[in-house]
Amino acid sequence: MIKKFRDLLALIILVAVIPGLWIATGRGYLTLPGEVIGATIMAWGLLLQFYFRKRPMEEKTGESSK
Repeated sequence: MIKKFRDLLALIILVAVIPGLWIATGRGYLTLPGEVIGATIMAWGLLLQFYFRKRPMEEKTGESSK
């Protein structure tokens, strides 16, 4: 379940923004160099790892360690 803003932001970028860039490039609406396409692939992979990471116990329970 999405409880934090950063999780929501990661999900939006993961599902809409980066694939949208790929679709726009593939359809010819946008021209991006190969290096940028490679960078978006890397960013997509990192966001995928972030979103499906194993969360620490503190983050799961909502407690902070102060």
